[in-house]
Amino acid sequence: MTVLTDELIPQDQWDQLLADSCHSSPFQTREFYNLCNSVPGFRAKAVAVCNRESILALAVVIVQHEPGIKSFLSRRGIVYGGPVVIEGTEEALDMLLAEICKLLKSSVIYLESRNFTDYSNYDRLFIKNQWSFVPYLNLTIDIEDRTFAEILSGMNYNRRRQINVSLERGALYRECKSEIELKAVYDILADFYRDKLKLPLPGMKFFEALWLNNPGKVFVVLHEERVIGGSFCLVLPGRSIYTMYYCGLRDYDRKIYPTHLAVCAAIDYAVTSGLKVFDFMGAGLKDEEYGVRTYKQEFGSQMNEFGRYLRVTNRFLYFVGKTGLKLLRLGR
Repeated sequence: MTVLTDELIPQDQWDQLLADSCHSSPFQTREFYNLCNSVPGFRAKAVAVCNRESILALAVVIVQHEPGIKSFLSRRGIVYGGPVVIEGTEEALDMLLAEICKLLKSSVIYLESRNFTDYSNYDRLFIKNQWSFVPYLNLTIDIEDRTFAEILSGMNYNRRRQINVSLERGALYRECKSEIELKAVYDILADFYRDKLKLPLPGMKFFEALWLNNPGKVFVVLHEERVIGGSFCLVLPGRSIYTMYYCGLRDYDRKIYPTHLAVCAAIDYAVTSGLKVFDFMGAGLKDEEYGVRTYKQEFGSQMNEFGRYLRVTNRFLYFVGKTGLKLLRLGR
């Protein structure tokens, strides 16, 4: 077996791997790799293990850091969705995990695989390569062979009522049609991250690239022609849709719930496009309170413990960074 990186990975073999593997996600496509390498503040590294005829295992690692003074202590490499691997090719995954660490250990403080599918069959390989399992939860909605009405009926009563009332009041959702609409959704999201969550958010360029390129999909929520919310998603055709970000104006109208409709837009798209799974992308640590988890569950989602795998490459800086960033956030 051989290792190939970045542009040396054959496109046809990459596409075939995604078609064949049960671990595929849009975060592991060439398109998302290209998108991240086209946006300031992002960098992606693609690594593949191949035999003579095909790719057996592949990972797109997104190298990120927070802006300003925090950048040095927040350098990480994230494999969103987990590596793509063909079942029964343990040796290839073993080789892939070792190669990822070899290539990136000097440039990141830690590596993390944020799994969207079940990797328990490969647990021993991650442990062998010094990746530890972290019990993060995930929430998904089964879409296959269901109508939107059927999914709506499976939601919490209050959530279903709030969605229906919002639509009755004239609010609607659809795909984003212009840069003006895109900017309006981004501004709502940016305000929420700055004022409420107090967390960093990628710049507008990332969301523009997401809107303009596959596998991105952007939805807007409108009322009386005003943008009041929206969602930024990634799609793997024929498979799944992932809600990276969703938002809505707070206190806009007590009978309109724009954030609910931003989620509904992605669910409705999944139904009409014949997708199989709607993925909320995370529900926090298993044994910790996480308010957003309750919100997501009220859409009729099911909980999975796919977890994450963590590989710390610099323990001192990891500890200092984790402590320092927590103090900075508390200070805000």
